[in-house]
Amino acid sequence: MRRILAFVVLSLAALPTTSRAGAAGRFFLHNGDRVCFYGDSITEQRFYAVAVETYAVTRFPKLKVDFVDSGVGGDRVTGGWAGPIDVRLKRDVYPFKPTVVTIMLGMNDASYRPFDAKIFDTYKHGYKHLVDALKKHLPGVRIVILGPSPFGPSPFANIKHRFAGGYNGVLQRYDEFDKQLAAKDHLYYVDFNAPMLAVIKKLQAAQPQYASQVIPGRVHPSAAGELLMAEALLKLWNAPATVTKVAISGGEVKLADNTQVTNLHTGVDGDIRWTQRDGSLPFPMLSLHEVWPQFPPENGWQAPRPKFNFINPPAQAIIHAAHLYRRLDQERLQVAGLSAKSYRLSINGQPVGAFSAASLARGINLARYRTPMLLQAYHVLAMVWNRTQVRFYAWRDVQLPIEQYSPAWSGSPRLILFPGVSVAARAMVRTDGEKLANAIYATLPDMLRAQRQAATPLADHYELKPMK
Repeated sequence: MRRILAFVVLSLAALPTTSRAGAAGRFFLHNGDRVCFYGDSITEQRFYAVAVETYAVTRFPKLKVDFVDSGVGGDRVTGGWAGPIDVRLKRDVYPFKPTVVTIMLGMNDASYRPFDAKIFDTYKHGYKHLVDALKKHLPGVRIVILGPSPFGPSPFANIKHRFAGGYNGVLQRYDEFDKQLAAKDHLYYVDFNAPMLAVIKKLQAAQPQYASQVIPGRVHPSAAGELLMAEALLKLWNAPATVTKVAISGGEVKLADNTQVTNLHTGVDGDIRWTQRDGSLPFPMLSLHEVWPQFPPENGWQAPRPKFNFINPPAQAIIHAAHLYRRLDQERLQVAGLSAKSYRLSINGQPVGAFSAASLARGINLARYRTPMLLQAYHVLAMVWNRTQVRFYAWRDVQLPIEQYSPAWSGSPRLILFPGVSVAARAMVRTDGEKLANAIYATLPDMLRAQRQAATPLADHYELKPMK
């Protein structure tokens, strides 16, 4: 109840290939960084962006880093319906003054057709312009090129690609250019294509019913599929897998990594009690305990609450096939020298599970269990999602529509609102709309601070009791 009350108060207060990895052992992001995720509809889905931000907040709650998602469906290196590339950058990137920009494009650029050299030249020149513009307007920016995710295999075995190599073969040629550009311009690069295909192939062999759930519809990954993308990016950023490591033996604390262990006590009945103040929270896995739609509804979507008595089978299969717990979420507890055969573990009075003395001696990964720490982490995930939702509302539902009241708007004609409205009326509406958007944007720093507060680990009280 104490933890839940704290959440309420805080809420009311507000397999991959990489290149140019950061310094060994040090996380890529540091205090004062702001990350802008730039891209097309796969970035607009928000899943990999939210997963990366949630990892950073829960694993490094003291790290003062901000994130913004500027993905627009249909975008190419030349821009799209929300404006040409220079308009997009001027409005959706530069004002945030990011120190890190990730770029994920290519899916639309290749035009869903066999390889075309002319189209490819447009992509190469456009990408170079995009990179040069970011460097010019954001001196010192660290640019991370994210290779396009795969064009997924058909869920129907009798449907074949209409051209040799399929569309993903075309995307892989674009991906190779991305890698070469990153090397030439001393940028960072992450391969999304190969690790996602590796998991798909693994599922096709072991659990074929879930293989198509990595990329349903072949273009847009699922929430669990985008966990693979998040892990690939986090690997480039030297993301540590360890949440905490604790080893207890013979009534003594032998290891306490990223946590403080106090008040260790062994009772006459063989029960063991101690208190931990951890440095991090476990990483909450998107869609493992719920089903997230592939795209948020048009009228907005508040983050759903996890149902811990439910396991989403496709998400579980994807997480297992990619070894995401091993790679991102190790909350190890090892207790040796126990006298009874099995024990019940509770944390803050909440039952966690029953474990044999042998499994405790080998070590268990608490990140896999419903613990108060995991509940807190899922609360943080919801706050991250909701803050992203607020940004999208201010941007897509206020700022962009109001911008289209300008006679100089050069976007798609189908999006012009009420073309018969006078210039004076348009100017008035646009002024009021800009005030509203700015007022909404002004709430984001407070939401970010509340997010960090909510991610601060609390003191947790452990108890192991022998089972009779």
